Amino acid sequence: MEEVDGTSVTKGAGGLEGSAMVSNLGAIIRRERQKRGMTLVQLCDVAMISPAFLSLVERGKSTPSLGTMAGIAKALGLSVSSFLQIGLPPEAVTRKGHRAAFAVSDSRVRYERMSTVFTGQNLDAVLMHIPPGYKSKTVTNIGEEWIYILEGELHQTIDDSTVILNEGDTCHFRGDSPHSYVNKRKTPAKVIWVGTVSIFGDLQPADRRRV
Repeated sequence: MEEVDGTSVTKGAGGLEGSAMVSNLGAIIRRERQKRGMTLVQLCDVAMISPAFLSLVERGKSTPSLGTMAGIAKALGLSVSSFLQIGLPPEAVTRKGHRAAFAVSDSRVRYERMSTVFTGQNLDAVLMHIPPGYKSKTVTNIGEEWIYILEGELHQTIDDSTVILNEGDTCHFRGDSPHSYVNKRKTPAKVIWVGTVSIFGDLQPADRRRV
């Protein structure tokens, strides 16, 4: 455990460069909300989440998904990177074992950032390590999302339909369709996620358009 800009963080497994897991995410969100003079309900209206859920997050009793946290960050005028202390790779290439790795609060899902930042960028990409039995919350986003199953199995739900994705399978869908996933196996799943959804808040497209 160490301090980064006054924030308590824990280094990710394996000593990955630039990795950090913010352990007091709820307190940071509450502090930033109060700095802006926003009530809990006002922030929820903009981020499109329930006040009950945000209250749990701020008290450290629930963990938002990365997509939900992106919505909270956007509502506060911040990037997800500002919460997670994620370092940006200086080049177009990211190397195995040297990517910025992170987790959202106490979530068991681990992420590795695979995308970089440049003018005209329209995509974000992460490698997800999803533990056995993990079930995500249902979320919606503006943009497109694409996933590729590297290892394991994932039950992906979009709207009211659920499909089982196995190693080598892909799924491409609109982010504004309510979606969630479950790893029902007893082994971890490894998934590549790519999307036009600005997860980190630092996309720099030449022409921003809503998909």
